Amino acid sequence: MTTERNDQLNPRASEKPGTNRILDRKQSYDHPRDILATALCDSEKRAILASWASDLFAVDSSPQLRRPPGVRKPVRYDDILKALKALDDGEVPSVARPEAYYR
Repeated sequence: MTTERNDQLNPRASEKPGTNRILDRKQSYDHPRDILATALCDSEKRAILASWASDLFAVDSSPQLRRPPGVRKPVRYDDILKALKALDDGEVPSVARPEAYYR
């Protein structure tokens, strides 16, 4: 099924963030707080964080760590979940103060 056909069958499909557009971005992030501090909409941030939480990116010898493509060093799974919770709770820090995420 093509994207055009999918959009015709589901008129709300165009409101959903495009997975390829989000995950294939030229921007790189090294930590969940970097994603929270961007100007992306919440659904785009959630999509990126959810992809990072996937077992697909789990580090073989340390399942509590994730290493998504483009990230310089592994990220703690708990930090990803904390960022997702911050999105759900509406507690996303401003772009100027991403360290507020850790308070």
